[in-house]
Amino acid sequence: MGLVGLVLGFWCLASGDATNAVPVDALLRFTYILLIAAVVILLGLAVAKSAANDPKGLVKGLIFLAIAAVLVVVVYSVSAGTPALNVKSQPSAQWLKLTDTVMLLTAILGIGAVCAIIFGVIRNAINSK
Repeated sequence: MGLVGLVLGFWCLASGDATNAVPVDALLRFTYILLIAAVVILLGLAVAKSAANDPKGLVKGLIFLAIAAVLVVVVYSVSAGTPALNVKSQPSAQWLKLTDTVMLLTAILGIGAVCAIIFGVIRNAINSK
């Protein structure tokens, strides 16, 4: 991931011109490529590990991937893609919609993580009695 980040960072900085050092579109592309690379590497390693350890775990992992893909599609379809504030050159509509999708997914996953922590603490408190 570090090597991918360095290569994409140099590409992003090299794509600027004299009037605009680093365009917003290039920064968004850089961020999304790194995000996609991280997710693909993480999912690939998880699937390979579950296939090596337990074939039944592989089926559960594939079901989880299908649910995650459906969540991403649903969130993408409801994303508004509103223009960025205080930016002279707006990114394309596709990048704006993708930005809204990532922000909504981050909020959903953050709320899910907080709920998992709370329910885990409650479950451990009940089981320890």
